[in-house]
Amino acid sequence: MLAPFALDIYRNIQFQNSIANGIYLNHAAISPSSRRVVDAVSEAVTMLSIDPEACFMEKFMPAWANARRRLAALMGVPDQDLAFTRNTGHALSIVADGLILEPGDNIVTASCEYPAVTFPWMAQAWRGVETRFVSAEPGGRLSPERFAESMDSRTRVIALSWVQFSTGYRADIAEFVALARAHNAILVLDVIQGLGGLPINLLELGVDIAATGSHKWLMGPNGLGGLYIKPSLLDRIRLVNMGAVSVVDVVSFDGTRFEPKPNTQRYEEGSPNGLGLVGLDAALSLIEEAGIENIGERVLSNSRHAIESLEKRGYIVDSPTEDASRSGIVMFHHPTRAGKEVVDTLKAARVAASLRAGLVRFSPHFYNTHEDIDAAVAALP
Repeated sequence: MLAPFALDIYRNIQFQNSIANGIYLNHAAISPSSRRVVDAVSEAVTMLSIDPEACFMEKFMPAWANARRRLAALMGVPDQDLAFTRNTGHALSIVADGLILEPGDNIVTASCEYPAVTFPWMAQAWRGVETRFVSAEPGGRLSPERFAESMDSRTRVIALSWVQFSTGYRADIAEFVALARAHNAILVLDVIQGLGGLPINLLELGVDIAATGSHKWLMGPNGLGGLYIKPSLLDRIRLVNMGAVSVVDVVSFDGTRFEPKPNTQRYEEGSPNGLGLVGLDAALSLIEEAGIENIGERVLSNSRHAIESLEKRGYIVDSPTEDASRSGIVMFHHPTRAGKEVVDTLKAARVAASLRAGLVRFSPHFYNTHEDIDAAVAALP
């Protein structure tokens, strides 16, 4: 594991293409590929064009196992309890569509949540299942107390993001685990806006189910996600979609013998996204090498510096400023200028940021520096 200052070696070696294009502060949307990811995928594509069977056996299969091991370690879960999916929404839909629910049951979530978190549960209305929405407190805080007010004996699930995409608020997961336990409910967590940028251990926290995607803070390719399900919950989540790799005996190709795998990998349906896994494995190896604790320190240092710099320029910060609830995301706005004007000005200065609900979003990663943030803030209108 590298010391925090040594993370700078990745800046010019792994992210030189991104740096040459400007200042990239948009990792909460999509991350640039590192040199390591580009090289790994390019090599696999070349082999795929020459000998696809060799590519599958020598590139895709090892990446399938190695990426699972690395992603599971980053999430703090056993690798056998982790399945790969197409994306976060797919992972959460597997859970929502498969979970045994009865008419009159309800799901409690937040009104500020990303659609991938809420839509899979809202789609269960045909089963007579209600989705209840809790509003955030000032500053974006999601209070377990407010959630508790919306819960009753028929609440089956709390659906929540670890980090909110629209505010950057980082929830106290331990509090929500305790709330779910008190109501005999399941905590289903979307960790995409924190995983890869901040450390977490889902097993130690007692999280029941978690989903993620590869293209944001993990800095992997699009089109790949992950799903963790606590083993004790498998019998409560039916197999709605399945395929040849859902079963114990994958290699027999016996279509008359259906024996699902005894772990979360039963929710993997068929041939994997091989190129995506090669890219994700390379991205995860970089995170593993740098050390997630080091990365987390750098990410939080960058967001703190952004908050302080923006406030000095007279911008209003809409994200939490307290260390306990701060993340890598910083939302802000100008007192009089429209958010689109601000983002357009930044784009003209080759600074990448997002516009979300009228607010500007910075989301610097570990290879970004305070100097990057200073230059971005200086480019603001």
